[in-house]
Amino acid sequence: MSSIRTETETVVKKIFPYLERRGYDIAKDLDFETGVKVTERYSKGYIDILVKAGKRRPQFLIEAKKIAKKLTASDRDQAISYARSAEIDVPFVVVTNGVEIQCFNSKTKNRILWDGKSEEKIPTRDQLKKVISSLNANPDLSEIKISNDESLPFRPGLALRQLNALFYKCHSTIRKIEKNEESAFADFSKLLFLKLLEEKEDVEDEFVLPYTYRFHKLAAKPASEADQVKDSVERMIDAIIQERSYGEVLKDKLLLKNPKTYHYIVKELASVSFYDSSLDSKGAAFEYFVRATLKGKKLGQYFTPRQLVQTMLAIVGQRKIINAVTIGRDIKILDPACGTGGFLVFLMQDSLKKLTAMLDARDIDRETYEFARKKIKEKIFFGSDANEGVAASAKMNMIIAGDGHSNIQHEDSLSLKASNWNLNKPDCDLILTNPPFGTSETDSLSELDWQQYPIRAGKGQHLFLQKMVLSLKPGGEICTVIDEGVLNTESAAGLRKWLMQQCRLKGVFSLPNETFKPNKINVKSSLLYFERRSQPDMDLEDHYKVTVCQIGSLGYHASGDPIRGFEFDRFLSEISTEVLDFSKSTHREGYKWEAFDVDSKDIASDSSFRFDYKYWNTITRKKIEDLYGQHNKCIRDLNTITTSRGKSPASENYVDEADGYALVVKSGSNISKQGTLIKDGADWVEKAIYDGFLEQAERLESNLNIVKPLDVLLSSTGDGTLGKCCVYDAEEPAIADGHVTIIRVDCDVIDPYYLCDYLRAGFGSTQINRLFTGSTGMIELTPEQVNTIVVDMRADLEEQRALSKQIRGLENDYLDTLLKAEDLNREASSILKGI
Repeated sequence: MSSIRTETETVVKKIFPYLERRGYDIAKDLDFETGVKVTERYSKGYIDILVKAGKRRPQFLIEAKKIAKKLTASDRDQAISYARSAEIDVPFVVVTNGVEIQCFNSKTKNRILWDGKSEEKIPTRDQLKKVISSLNANPDLSEIKISNDESLPFRPGLALRQLNALFYKCHSTIRKIEKNEESAFADFSKLLFLKLLEEKEDVEDEFVLPYTYRFHKLAAKPASEADQVKDSVERMIDAIIQERSYGEVLKDKLLLKNPKTYHYIVKELASVSFYDSSLDSKGAAFEYFVRATLKGKKLGQYFTPRQLVQTMLAIVGQRKIINAVTIGRDIKILDPACGTGGFLVFLMQDSLKKLTAMLDARDIDRETYEFARKKIKEKIFFGSDANEGVAASAKMNMIIAGDGHSNIQHEDSLSLKASNWNLNKPDCDLILTNPPFGTSETDSLSELDWQQYPIRAGKGQHLFLQKMVLSLKPGGEICTVIDEGVLNTESAAGLRKWLMQQCRLKGVFSLPNETFKPNKINVKSSLLYFERRSQPDMDLEDHYKVTVCQIGSLGYHASGDPIRGFEFDRFLSEISTEVLDFSKSTHREGYKWEAFDVDSKDIASDSSFRFDYKYWNTITRKKIEDLYGQHNKCIRDLNTITTSRGKSPASENYVDEADGYALVVKSGSNISKQGTLIKDGADWVEKAIYDGFLEQAERLESNLNIVKPLDVLLSSTGDGTLGKCCVYDAEEPAIADGHVTIIRVDCDVIDPYYLCDYLRAGFGSTQINRLFTGSTGMIELTPEQVNTIVVDMRADLEEQRALSKQIRGLENDYLDTLLKAEDLNREASSILKGI
């Protein structure tokens, strides 16, 4: 295919899906940018698309204009001038701006009516022979029969951001006209579902709707007939409820009251082809309304980007599902927190696509194909969600994608009554899911429900993981998104040990920071990949390799916009074939990923059973081992007091500096990134409060939170603050709050400024990053973890001071440069302001 001009590229690509649905092969039936001499203008032009459809001579041409440009008579004339050239000579032309399509007779310049209707259609490839024959017989013909074609007229697919804008307008209209948005999600979902059903009928021969209403016809009605649009929509719903097995998803009455709302939403939905929209936009439509109406976090919902779903399938094996189906083996795929069905829809569509490819390649016969297709649609994919509206949308999504809606349940998966999985009869082969983050189940489960779980924990993720494992057949697998805190916090150590006893941990995949940011969710997460054992390994005697991988990118920015040039197919191929391949090397990397192997016995012998990538990073661990081997010391050896956090005074005891006696050092506001103490704006306490802390420290024979000159103060909690460090070099008495770890060293052994700089800017900061636990802002470094940080003692005191002075000098130069740059920027901004 030759290159397409930038100004028409988007338009042309928007009609590609429509042309494919009309039977044209984009690669074989179309020529692009064909040069043509235009007699009327004595110049050379370029035809955007020349359609040959398997013939030697062109059949018709398509002239593409800038996106949404109003089509004019001159656009028509330009296309016809190309059509009339001697080397082209086609009987009709198509003009499009990517939003609408117009067809014209090349001889008369009249608009062509297909079956007597002025509809935006291009004849199918099969209809084309009859169209050309009719025009050859009568070149003046403007009304052409195309077999009573009832297909939908052309409508453009939209990119995800454009779709979200359209859905936002619909949501705002419901709020504005109806004055009530409580049912907005449910009502809009039903209208969208009707639109998706008519598109389903348009592409599936065996699917027929029980009514003749169509959105594009209703959208053409004037506002004065809005009540007729409302009545038509209600009749459509009634017809489906009466004649379709899936009428249950529409059984709840529409609560929209104003005909204007119906008219507006129908017009907006009629303007789009969801079938041709990108990035599984049908699912994105439902998900938009869940975010907007349910506020996204009501049940801890974090909607899973499709790129992540594809990555998870690549991890478990891209052909695992289809291979099982085609050999006749029963397989059950479950998403116990299915949300709007994103995982299940993708997996179903992917399986059907692979099945069709096998038939086309003659790898299976027609009988096998039909058997497997029915099985994929009806008996393989199962999903549950605790929110009734979300579960209903998942059913709708599955109906549009294929079927399988009867396997979607509105139920609390963590309850004993959940029907899609059963601990007494484990039957799941594969669980792919993104369970709710941050939810507490303490009050939602009965005592009987709690008896399902070997480890009683309030966090929903902990319970989901246990029930997933116990619902698997031996040899069954889990690939789940998980909050990184589950991988490293002390509170989850028992759960991690239990998981290794029940399963083989096949892989841990650290996800990019931007994974969920397009949904305005800032959560650090990973993927866990397990295989259930046939018998538990209670003593953890089974030794095997665990792949620990860091994924650098999934192909999109934090905004959700795709990364230009990202090779996603290459990425998926390598994830599928190389990451888990132990034969490659113990440390391997590829396109946007890096992985290494950890022996399961190392994880089992670690006191906290941590799973996180940063903890097991082989480069960091090797350097720590080398430092230990050189007889360096760790903080436990260097600290002359027990390593501990400070203690925050009650907030009502804070006073201003003028009334205070002792400074309160806080991790967020009093320790700079450059290792200095910040006194401006600090909180203070009166002498009586300070003396109380001092007396308590003396009584307990501990430091408590009393700060002394040259103490090293390490910020030990929170994103953006953890790891900041300073030396207390003020004259005033001071105490540290509960987020600051106090380290007091012998200045004849190590320079405190060197230690401070080593912790905040040297290899100490790498160790801090390795050791901290938690996620999503709730991160911390315990005193016990601080104690294990190994310090490079190779430099003597004089060298330590010189290194520290050099580091701080460079940092000061950096800050001075920033200030100068700001001055220059202000000066540049002011030049034209006075004119």
